[in-house]
Amino acid sequence: MSRANLEQFIDEAARSNAGRSGTEVADRYRGVMLGVAVGNALGLAVEGWSKDSIKKRFPKGVTEVDPAEKDRPWDDDLAQTVVLAEALMATGELELQDLAARLVRWRAENGRGIGFLTAAVLSLLAAGASADKAAQIVWEQKGRKAAGNGAVMRCAPVALRWRNLGSRLVEESIKSAIVTHYDPRCSWSVLAVTAALASLLNGVEPDFGRLAALLDDAGAPEEVGRGVREAQGSTLESFKLDGADMGYTIKAMQVGLWASREHGEFEGVLTRVINAGGDTDTNGAVAGAIMGARTGASGIPRRWLRNIMDRNRLVALADALLRASEKR
Repeated sequence: MSRANLEQFIDEAARSNAGRSGTEVADRYRGVMLGVAVGNALGLAVEGWSKDSIKKRFPKGVTEVDPAEKDRPWDDDLAQTVVLAEALMATGELELQDLAARLVRWRAENGRGIGFLTAAVLSLLAAGASADKAAQIVWEQKGRKAAGNGAVMRCAPVALRWRNLGSRLVEESIKSAIVTHYDPRCSWSVLAVTAALASLLNGVEPDFGRLAALLDDAGAPEEVGRGVREAQGSTLESFKLDGADMGYTIKAMQVGLWASREHGEFEGVLTRVINAGGDTDTNGAVAGAIMGARTGASGIPRRWLRNIMDRNRLVALADALLRASEKR
């Protein structure tokens, strides 16, 4: 099994980007980081709700970010995305111990919305477990079945940093996941999302059939390749996002891939995701990142952005990641 063809898939998209303006790419980079923020925030009010419960409480759908969010600490989806972005900028190569320490510090200082799996791993890390073992220990304690969506929700900065270099995007995507989510379905679903996101940033719609085949050849669990294929031509409703497995990594991956093929306006696509129910804040964060790459920050409703805390920091991070990506 080889990852070389998967790396080539990403490199081909990078070569196609030569004719795009710097202003357009910068807008898309900002759109990814701000898209995570608004998607996460919009979904918070109905996290864990069924589609029917949302419709009953909000007959016109969830359409607004709570103004109180601008005075609250970031929820885990956005906060961990920022942690990962800063880790990528701090070191030439993503270091597990550094990323682990940053996540432990975030939990101590904020920790809002942290998932059970991530909390268990960070507790071990805080107690002195090594960054390359803690997630595996927790996964094994949980019967080797825990495959939550916490790694997918934060993965966008890897694509921002390494959209132009397939070998690094593959390596760093997997590293970004295994620090807390050891199950192979988690790391490979992260890679499916970052590969699709990198393609979009380079102006190429990802070919799901080819991507799935390359993931299979590289050794991804069959659930990942199958999930990618299912996203081809599927409707949002077919994913049953409010089912009992709403926090499953494959679900979040499929939401992102579905959004990568949607050509509607940012607001319309994102509200459809939120109003489908389930793990709405994470699904919103993933879809928001993808749609931000499509429409750029200029496509995100201003009224939503006004309710995001410290959005200038997100813009600055996006700009820094863009500069770094151009240097390789």
